[in-house]
Parts: sequence; C-alpha cells; structure tokens
Amino acid sequence: MAFVERNIVATLLGEALILIAGTILLTASAKAQVPFYPVPMTLQTLVVVGLGLFLGPVRGSGIVIAYILQGLAGFPVFAGTPPAPSGLAYVAGPTGGYLAGFAISAIAAGWLARNGYAKTILGAVTVAVVATALIYAPGLAWLGVFTGYEERLLAAGFYPFLLGDLVKSAIAGLLFIAASTVVPGLGHISGKKPEKK
Repeated sequence: MAFVERNIVATLLGEALILIAGTILLTASAKAQVPFYPVPMTLQTLVVVGLGLFLGPVRGSGIVIAYILQGLAGFPVFAGTPPAPSGLAYVAGPTGGYLAGFAISAIAAGWLARNGYAKTILGAVTVAVVATALIYAPGLAWLGVFTGYEERLLAAGFYPFLLGDLVKSAIAGLLFIAASTVVPGLGHISGKKPEKK
C-alpha cells in the first residue's frame, strides 16, 4: 500500500513539475516578442504547438489552460503585461480569442501526433500548420468584434503574422521529428505507444 501511495505521489509531483515548467516556458515565449498592434508577434505559437506535439492533447492543453488561469488571476504572464493589466480585462480584450485558440491548438497538435499524423517531416509540419490555423479561427472571430469584419480585420490580426507563424510551424514540426529520432519512445510521451519492431 505504501508503495502504491509513493507511486501516486511521485506521479502527481511529476505532472505538477511538467505543468509548472510548461507555464514558465509559455510565459517566457509571450515576453519574447516583436511589437505589433493589436496582436504582438511572440514565440507563443511555436511553444503552444510544441506542447501539444511533445506532451499530447491533455497535458499540452492543460498547460495552456493553467497559463490562462494564471493571467485571469492577475499574474503578468501574457504578452504586453506589464504595462498592460492582466486579468479579465486582458482576456476579454482584442487578443482573448487567440488565447482560446491556444488550447484548441494544443489539443489538435497532440491528438494528430498521437494518432500518427506527425511521423514524417511533411506530416509533422502539416500538423503544426493546422494547429496554428486553429489559433486564428477564434482569434480572428473575437478580434473582429473590436475591428469589424472587413479587410481591416485581416490586416490587423492575420497578414502581419502569417509568414512568421508558417516559419514557427515549420520549426515546431522539425523539432518534433528531430527529437523523435533522438529520444526513443517520444511518441509514447505524446500519448502513442511506440510500435514494436
């Protein structure tokens, strides 16, 4: 019984450490940014997609949700904070839809990787591009409330970041493939057991 309890504690501690490390990484990626208005260009899409690819849909999205909850609680984890205030005002602001898209993206990247769609370079990069596109769907839908749904919406929240996000998607896919060749069982880490030889 004591052995089982120790295993449970060790597992919970390990998951907590993964969660903490993931939210720290996501926060750091929010602070490494190229200033644009109204949506700062950061390394977040690279990290969000990477979390899904490497950790799977549950862990990846769990980290993203924990990150959003930290911001809602007022911690300065989001891009542009400080000086911009965190909390509900930030999440309900123009970039709030992109935050929701982060969770969707991590789920999609993790699910697609777990189900074998990221086994090749082309597959992994395609998965990363699809996962990144899923950030834009709620992001643009919500941003349009502030900018209107005309050409200005795409000019503010899509065109300036398209090339950068395609590059970041390629990097995420390539990193996943590179790590898969170096780390045995990486597919198992992301939720898919390695195939028997």
